[in-house]
Amino acid sequence: MPVIQTKYLFEKITNREQLACDLVQPIFPGTPPEAIKYELTQQGLLKKGSIPLSLDVWQLIDKQLRELMLDWQGPSIPVYIFPIANGFIKNGIAYRDGICLFISARLSIKELHALFTHEYHHMCRRLFSEEPPTLMDSLMMEGLAEDAVESLFGSDALGYWTRNYSLAEVQSYWDSHFVPALYQKGLHHHKSHLFGDEQLNLPTCIGYCAGYRIVQAFKERYGPLSIKELMQIKSEDIIDGAGFNRFH
Repeated sequence: MPVIQTKYLFEKITNREQLACDLVQPIFPGTPPEAIKYELTQQGLLKKGSIPLSLDVWQLIDKQLRELMLDWQGPSIPVYIFPIANGFIKNGIAYRDGICLFISARLSIKELHALFTHEYHHMCRRLFSEEPPTLMDSLMMEGLAEDAVESLFGSDALGYWTRNYSLAEVQSYWDSHFVPALYQKGLHHHKSHLFGDEQLNLPTCIGYCAGYRIVQAFKERYGPLSIKELMQIKSEDIIDGAGFNRFH
């Protein structure tokens, strides 16, 4: 599948939500249009105005998609690139049947490639994971995707959350907060552990950082490993290999 041409959605138009909804309908089978429009705006779709781009982001992502499909034997999926709401720089979502990127004019080429790498890695990792994912799978999904970004583009391309907490800080939350929930299935149950939750005494993005730290600890013991090799290792094997508990 190609990168879908969405350049006209970055221009000043009045019906952006409807046009975007019509485009992505194939990756939301059976979903009402109003629900699709709500999802797109929740993820950052610009409602009013325009975003002039100096980069041909469609060509850049199309080339990268072809390269990663070859390197990782990944799936051929549609990619939709949308303008992001004012005040935000980027967001990406890997849905079951395609990827949506939301970007601003401030995004550099390297940041664009890092964003797409992270999301496309999710699509590939799912080929080796069961559905619905456990919390353990979600943590490794994020950690492995960001490790792929670092491997391809260096540590300065990493998400800010990878540096939020040290390995020791992650370990201090692990047994008490994460181990009891590791086998809980369904992404909707994982938000507190991924993004943080004051009521549960979980700091911001602790789960994202935990996933990354665990993957790094695993690589220190068993590396070097290629992105493709790591992608195929079971979540529990990575956690065990990193020296983290899965049971009390």
